[in-house]
Amino acid sequence: METRPPRAAPPLGRAQAAPLRARGLALSAAAAALVAAALSGTNCKRRTASIEPPRDLDAGPAASGAPAISATPPGPTAVSAAEPGGRLEYEVRDAATSALIPARLTLLGAAGTPDPALAPGDSPRQEGRAIAAFNRVMSLSGQGSVEVPRGTYDVYVSRGPEWDISITRGVTIGPHGAAVRASIGHAVDTRGWLSGDFHVHADASYDSRVPMSARVYEFAAEGVDMIVSTDHNVVTDYAPLIAELGAGAYLTSATGDEITTPSSGHFGAFPLRITGEPPGHGAIAVGERTPKAILRSVRATAPDALIDVHHPRFPRGMGYFTEGGLDAGADRAASQGFSFDFDAVEILNGYQDADRASVEPVLQDWFGLLSNGHIVAATGNSDTHYLDHTMAGYPRNYVRLQDDSPAAARPADVVRSVKGLHAFFTTGPFVRLTVGEATYGDLGPAPGGEVHGEIAVQAAPWVSVSTVILYVNGVEERRLSVPDGTAVARFRAGFGLSLERDAFLVARVEGDRPMAPVVGSSRFRVLPFALTNPVFLDADGDGRFTPPRGGRGAGKRHPARPVVVVVNQSP
Repeated sequence: METRPPRAAPPLGRAQAAPLRARGLALSAAAAALVAAALSGTNCKRRTASIEPPRDLDAGPAASGAPAISATPPGPTAVSAAEPGGRLEYEVRDAATSALIPARLTLLGAAGTPDPALAPGDSPRQEGRAIAAFNRVMSLSGQGSVEVPRGTYDVYVSRGPEWDISITRGVTIGPHGAAVRASIGHAVDTRGWLSGDFHVHADASYDSRVPMSARVYEFAAEGVDMIVSTDHNVVTDYAPLIAELGAGAYLTSATGDEITTPSSGHFGAFPLRITGEPPGHGAIAVGERTPKAILRSVRATAPDALIDVHHPRFPRGMGYFTEGGLDAGADRAASQGFSFDFDAVEILNGYQDADRASVEPVLQDWFGLLSNGHIVAATGNSDTHYLDHTMAGYPRNYVRLQDDSPAAARPADVVRSVKGLHAFFTTGPFVRLTVGEATYGDLGPAPGGEVHGEIAVQAAPWVSVSTVILYVNGVEERRLSVPDGTAVARFRAGFGLSLERDAFLVARVEGDRPMAPVVGSSRFRVLPFALTNPVFLDADGDGRFTPPRGGRGAGKRHPARPVVVVVNQSP
């Protein structure tokens, strides 16, 4: 494969043919409260296309987020690292093809050197075909150099949880600089699956200062295939920026909205049509309307959109299930304005990465919904607002598609697959749960109530896997310990069950070691965690799934027999 020499990137904050972004603003009281509460293998799919040079785009019509707009979006910081420094040259290649690849470099101070502060806060510094922020460099080209304060560092090179990592220790930066050359391998076989983060904020949101351009660098470097814009009550578009930066071989996008109500919760919706009409540019109107009225508007405006309930148990008006008084087990809600007309529930939000116990109430909500026939998908999203925590793509969703390349992915296909529950989410482990040919979202055979299935877990060597749990109808059926190890094929086991009636199976995988310093830090822990969507089982042989508790959702949506999908086998 021919790799073109990297060219200078356009300025980080230049205007583009996408809606202009709001200036970063101080956190609202609600957002501040949210942060405070939340912090208490081989033969794998590989993407090594040439990095296309950036192209100029004319500035398009302005659009903005509330409450303020700027006709000239903030540009990159022009300051260099605070201390006298030198240049760190780097080169990152795919171990199998030797092609340059997008990657992230994390610098940890060693031998008495503190971690570097490469740029102030969430205002990254442009460094050629890369940006630098905090102690990280996020490169689109996999090659370049960055100004670093003098000292000694351990340099971690990564590209998300599908890939191995490289560690170069004791790199000393003096006036003449230093160089790091790394080769990392695509360890986990994800063919047939597209990764996506469906809950992403940038500076069109009133509570984020991160430029949209920076998100493109960040997500490509983290190996996320799809970014969905979900700024508060405004629709924004990453597609022009992805094209301008030449990142289309690695990243695609969808236009969405986090429908942010004053006191009834938050909802993600995508894809939505972006318009030139201020203030929301196609966002769903909120006002004082009930959730039932708002969700009805989504169905009328964008009937094929995915409606994902974001952080449903967060406090202070941000959690729909909390504010609506949902009792999922009893299939009822206290609020008269509550609606069950949603497609997915965000089980793990990036603010919960450090506290898995906070996942349990939402997990039980979801099990209750499924048991009462509300066939809705489980999702996991970063809800990233910053560049130093709630990390992009942690967690991320893997969605089953016939062609898993970002360039071929269409939002409509992704939404259709998620609505069919053909997906799972993870911060690291890659999980397969099968019963015969049936997997997530499928209706599998259980003749005479007898079930024979398999759980398999892959993980990059640096990602820990310690526990595998199998749920039947939301009740823990098996808990298995996984020996410590670094093999990519970390766990594989068959299981048998005897059922008296139709059921659904869900697998959960955890690791016991934080993923820092590759992901997270001492102040923001990210732990390996994955949860599958259900495999439904037809024990009575009537060709359909009968939910354990019946419920008002019964009969509205049914899983189907599995369809054999031929995935793209190209390397």
